[in-house]
Amino acid sequence: MIAARATPPRSPHYLVEILDDSGPARPTVHFSIAQKPDTNRAADVSWASFDLAHPLVVRVTNLRTGFTSARILPSSRNLEVTSDERTATFTVDRAGQIAVEFDEDPHHPLFLFANAPETDVPSPGDPNVIFFGPGEHFLGETFIEPRAGQTVYLSADAVVHGRILLSDAPGVTIRGRGILRGGHLPANPPNTYTVPHALAGDHASSGVTVEGITIVESPHYKILLRGDDCIVKNVKLLGWWFGTDGVGLGRRGLVEDSFLRCNDDALKLYNSGMVVRRCVIWQLENGAPFQLSWNMNHDNAGFHVSDIDIIRVDHRHDANNRAIFNSIHGGSAHLRDYLFEDIRIENARFRFLLLQIRKTNWSKAVEWGRLSNITLRNITADGPFAERSAIRSDDAAGRIERIRFENVNIGGTLIRKADDASIDVDPATTADITFHVMEH
Repeated sequence: MIAARATPPRSPHYLVEILDDSGPARPTVHFSIAQKPDTNRAADVSWASFDLAHPLVVRVTNLRTGFTSARILPSSRNLEVTSDERTATFTVDRAGQIAVEFDEDPHHPLFLFANAPETDVPSPGDPNVIFFGPGEHFLGETFIEPRAGQTVYLSADAVVHGRILLSDAPGVTIRGRGILRGGHLPANPPNTYTVPHALAGDHASSGVTVEGITIVESPHYKILLRGDDCIVKNVKLLGWWFGTDGVGLGRRGLVEDSFLRCNDDALKLYNSGMVVRRCVIWQLENGAPFQLSWNMNHDNAGFHVSDIDIIRVDHRHDANNRAIFNSIHGGSAHLRDYLFEDIRIENARFRFLLLQIRKTNWSKAVEWGRLSNITLRNITADGPFAERSAIRSDDAAGRIERIRFENVNIGGTLIRKADDASIDVDPATTADITFHVMEH
């Protein structure tokens, strides 16, 4: 695995400077052009990563055009910006992922990824480490295939054009501050899923940890780890294609402190005990930020999603998966016990919620499944939403029960009944749909 001399693309739009007493440091501003320009709302994306051990002053110069306003997303970070017609300056107070937006224009977004400093960086000579140092590494159709217990390390200046495949490889760690890039791979043909994922593991590959890396331009799933007890933390996912889902994990999976910009479902809440917390999501025109089911046939329970910022949703044309909270449950499973809490939604105008039990082209089960015990607590959305939400089943045997809305606020209105949130509830196939405002 030899680094080539080619230089990965740099953003023509932005210059990023980190200001401190020793003078400005200029992290590389990477660049990706829209791969599905017939539907992608953004023409390109730019991003830069840097370490942050204490608050840092950041200055962004817009090289493309002048502007009249600049803001930082998510708004919950409350980062104040001072600007002139070309530069925006602000202080980043802690690690995390933010977007810098000029004149509220989503067509050329800039993302900044502030990482906590790395510790215990592995040695390139360690035989238990597959080490990618600075430079570009072109693997073509070859997979990186670590053995059980090995570490795959992508250093901060590494760009690896390839994929990672885990087969009967428990305890693997994939980490670093480098980039796993898939732009050289073919896209999925329409209505098929023939292209391998960017990072995939089978059921025997349990206890896998993915930390710190950025995955860009994957034509299919970015991370699909089927094994139990896998962890994804501080990863940054940037994709373009329909079919490019974000993260799917096995039982007791954990996703935390990560950034997901996906053009299919960002988070697949498919296996029992999954926890998602402190993430930032930008949903493109396809898929849902939170997908509960596409035809699950095995019972699953116990999901907890908390402290999430959805900074933009690009839905424009209707489909079964165009909602923030979504299910298209055509399988036979009973799926239950979901808690969504402390979720902040901004720049989303299409649809809030679509909980469905219905058969699709991919449904295999004859029996009808069930959804129950779903709680949405302390959810805020700027709204308004153009399309009505719905809770419904296509058959009376497929029941949706015990859905609780608690302190849900859309457009400044606390939701006390279904009509307040423009939710259509099918009385023939649902039961115990309740709305609560908890007084403080």
